[in-house]
Amino acid sequence: MPSAERASYVKTSSNTQGKILDAAETLFIEKGFAATSLRAIANLASVNLAATHYHFGSKEGLLSATIHRRIEPINALRLANLNQLEAEQNFAVPVIIAAMFDPLLSEEIDPNLPLLIARVHGEPASISRPLLEKEFGEVGARYLAAMEKALPGVDPVDLRWRFHMVIGSMVHLLNFPSPLQMETDDSLQARREGIERLKLFAIAGLTQTGIEMKEEKQ
Repeated sequence: MPSAERASYVKTSSNTQGKILDAAETLFIEKGFAATSLRAIANLASVNLAATHYHFGSKEGLLSATIHRRIEPINALRLANLNQLEAEQNFAVPVIIAAMFDPLLSEEIDPNLPLLIARVHGEPASISRPLLEKEFGEVGARYLAAMEKALPGVDPVDLRWRFHMVIGSMVHLLNFPSPLQMETDDSLQARREGIERLKLFAIAGLTQTGIEMKEEKQ
């Protein structure tokens, strides 16, 4: 195993499944899905190859479990925030955006999450899209429904596109916490500033008027 790879891999779990997930996360981030084998994961986790098949079934199943482990805490926070807004019937765009983005500042978010999300988005759509649909489908649909209540005058198709662009901006910020040619700062304060700027950008994009796409006349 290359020394750099050894240095980047830290076993944080004592059980077999946890060791496999830790190793898989390290290798998927460093090498990507196609270049990572189950055997390499088993070797890094110091378990036998049969254990990876037993616990996760396939490499696709292992990738899905690796992503779910990191995404589930943030999804839980987002749904809890949205449940409260729905109970209060509070469907203002700024508070919906805050409910979606503020969990990114939680201490429950693993430092590897941005790297893992960036890697998943870099995979072919045949791999990434089903995983992202599975992990974010319910949460995304709930938030989009809240946005439709907040912005009843916006065409639903146009609103879906706006929301799509907002999510893309969020993913970009996770991967690049500061603009190019600016010093990178990974502190919580810097991340908080980035999220606050993203909120303002998202609110402006979602509430824009007068520039909706127009269908071409036949």
